[in-house]
Amino acid sequence: MNETTLKQWRLFLAVAETGSVAAAAERVALTQPAVSQGLAQLEQRLDARLFDRVGRGLVLNDRGRALIPEARALLTQLARCERLFQSPPLEVMLAATHTLGNYYLPPLLSTFRQRHPRARVRMDVVNTRQAVALLLELKVDLALVEGPVSHALLRVRHWRDDVLLRVAAPSVVETLKPDPAHWPWVMREPGSGTRAVIERSLGADFPEPERILELGAGEAVRQALMAGAGVGYVSETSVSAALADGRLGTVPGPHQRLVRPLYWVRHARHEPGAGETALGAVLREAVP
Repeated sequence: MNETTLKQWRLFLAVAETGSVAAAAERVALTQPAVSQGLAQLEQRLDARLFDRVGRGLVLNDRGRALIPEARALLTQLARCERLFQSPPLEVMLAATHTLGNYYLPPLLSTFRQRHPRARVRMDVVNTRQAVALLLELKVDLALVEGPVSHALLRVRHWRDDVLLRVAAPSVVETLKPDPAHWPWVMREPGSGTRAVIERSLGADFPEPERILELGAGEAVRQALMAGAGVGYVSETSVSAALADGRLGTVPGPHQRLVRPLYWVRHARHEPGAGETALGAVLREAVP
């Protein structure tokens, strides 16, 4: 079957499904004479009329109606054959910790989808420990995390830096005692990258467990701080608006500002696919 014959079958279906040569011509982006000619050629090839001519209109006859399912099956099979030789859509699965998943990555994933509209992307937003587990089980292609990672099967590279600011609601800042040991704190749970950075940075100054309100998501910490629950460290990216409009203020003193690296992690035995490679290009462009 040559291309001309396939075109005639497409024109037949277009006329049959739209009910007129004019509508079919609009669907297939051809002139009405070209559609009429193609339809006439198909009827000549089959030596049979597929439509009854009623005035200037066309009405499917019994032969034409009988051909519709066969024509559809023919063109569907052709499309399947063509797809076998088309490039598959890009696909990438990643895990990201809360600050990265909620603030850094959404605009970058938007850029990625604009460049690759057919790409399939799935992102799990979890803590660092969970992200590492997903990567080790090869359930994701890569992970972007806030906490330090060390494992023989993982390859870790520095992506960019993030700033943690010590903040609280203005009403809390006004009532704080000079000694941080007496402050009420709001923090992420153990296993969180943010928590690990704070513990390592504060060392002996890290608060006692009974003074910490532990919450399982960075957004929950941010909301609790704005509600006056205590003092906490949050990414500067996540609280820039709240600092600008006065809902939060920085808490002065030692350790007011912590700089932490953000990491890009992949499995040593996983060969990057086309989707991961394309996303990696966007991530590299985003490094300041």
